Amino acid sequence: MDSWFLAVLFVGFGLPFVRVQKGRRLLGLIKASTATGTLCCLLGWWQVVSAFPSHACPDFDYMRPIVHFDRYESSVFPPRATCYWDDGQRKELVSGWVNPLLFTCIAVLTGCLVTLAVLAYRRYRKGQTR
Repeated sequence: MDSWFLAVLFVGFGLPFVRVQKGRRLLGLIKASTATGTLCCLLGWWQVVSAFPSHACPDFDYMRPIVHFDRYESSVFPPRATCYWDDGQRKELVSGWVNPLLFTCIAVLTGCLVTLAVLAYRRYRKGQTR
């Protein structure tokens, strides 16, 4: 699941929410970043929940010396699941693009909401209630 193909699909899924009409671009960006971030977060959570250390992190009996599974660490936010072996190797079980895309969506959403609040405040100060 470490392919960027799914990331491109998720961004492509969010793009139809962006409107090119003047005055509606900000709301479209809010919808797109929310949809894309939600999909990305759900996929990351699914990868964390479905990662079974007994299957995903086996002992390497064929190596000499034998490498044993040491520990498994996971978290739900940000989605992360990692296997560690006693020789220092590690394996990430959540795709590498999930967290960067998730935090990009959060940053875009935050920027849009702040911009929307500033614009609403300016309209309120001018006395224009729409």
